[in-house]
Amino acid sequence: MRQPSAGPVLSISSVMTQPGVLETGTALRSSPPPRSPPLSAVPPMTAEALVEQLHVKLATHPFWEKPLLKACRRGHLSREDYALVFSQYALLLGSHTRFLHALVAQCETEPERIRLTQTLWEEVGLTPEKRPAALFRRFLKDGLGVNADSIRFQDATRYFVRECLDTCLGASQSSASAFVTLGMEALVPRLYSIFVDGLLQANVSDRYLPFFYWHMAASPGRISNLEALVLSHAHEPGWADTCLSAMERALELHGNFLENLFEAVQHRRLRPLLERIQARTPLTPEHPDPGTLHLEDLSNVLSFYQHAHEEEGIDFSVDRVPFPSEVLETNVVRVAPGHTTELREHAHEVLLVVMSGRGRIHVRGTEVEVKPGDAVFVPRWAANQARSLGPEALTLLTVTDHGFTRLAHDEEVLRAMKLKRATGVDL
Repeated sequence: MRQPSAGPVLSISSVMTQPGVLETGTALRSSPPPRSPPLSAVPPMTAEALVEQLHVKLATHPFWEKPLLKACRRGHLSREDYALVFSQYALLLGSHTRFLHALVAQCETEPERIRLTQTLWEEVGLTPEKRPAALFRRFLKDGLGVNADSIRFQDATRYFVRECLDTCLGASQSSASAFVTLGMEALVPRLYSIFVDGLLQANVSDRYLPFFYWHMAASPGRISNLEALVLSHAHEPGWADTCLSAMERALELHGNFLENLFEAVQHRRLRPLLERIQARTPLTPEHPDPGTLHLEDLSNVLSFYQHAHEEEGIDFSVDRVPFPSEVLETNVVRVAPGHTTELREHAHEVLLVVMSGRGRIHVRGTEVEVKPGDAVFVPRWAANQARSLGPEALTLLTVTDHGFTRLAHDEEVLRAMKLKRATGVDL
């Protein structure tokens, strides 16, 4: 078997010249490109040490900053969002043993095949109800309400899995083993930890997550077995570059898959609204209740939010006008005499109509004096603040497109979920 006990001594000059590859655990500058040092100046490294360098590169790879993973960490995704995400991941997870079988088919020696077969038997040797496939189906059904038998896989999902399988079948064994080991299996502990954290923030119960915990616990042993196969090719010319290229290719494919998933999540949120608009679906019956259309006085509102901070001069309340709208959101804001609202910016546009009182409205670098009957427009992402100047509260009727932006913008998704949990009001 071609597996050295301590690994051959290798030069890493070819790896060091790759943009962003780590030498001592610190990212190299990508501009200007680092010069390739003479071989005499590069300390020799064993194959094991070089693989460890690739793990360091993986830990700092831009892959971990993909929007979907950021949204997971920040708690921006809902249970429904995760239902979409993991319904698509089902194809990848169901194909993982196929990748390993493809590696087995390429093995030239019996010890290599035995080692990979042992990795496969970690799953097959379990009782049926404890196998990862069964755990994942229960997670989909009980945790996310997804019927695994009715999933329709997107084209981007099929492309991702097909490219992975083609690589395992068509690439050289050294490249395929690095692709699976360094570019796929080595992601599992950190990736699944991010998923678990996001699922818990979305109020998916911990009892539905044994699939992730099993893989996170089994991953070190699986990676160790697979890395032995990677190291068995360390004597081959250009082996270090082969490992790096294979890992980068796997991360590129997976990263593109995550980006497509994030776009699908955003589209899922907006699709029902857009479909109702295109279908000309009314949001009200033939003869709607006048109370759902007409605000006779400001007492017919729903108490929603209050904030007071005497030292900062902030004292205001927000009441929601319960119109049955999908895009517009109407609120009544009351600013106590001599006080202000918070200075803030937001993803939605706002129209402010002064109902009573006098005050000053700050919109970015401009301030205007307002009186009853005045209207002020606040563009999205423009810092704004209202101050009450008279002896009575400044009362503002605010109309926003928050019904749309809470679906289209991640921060607003999170804000809407938090406010719903805190107030019980479905925005």
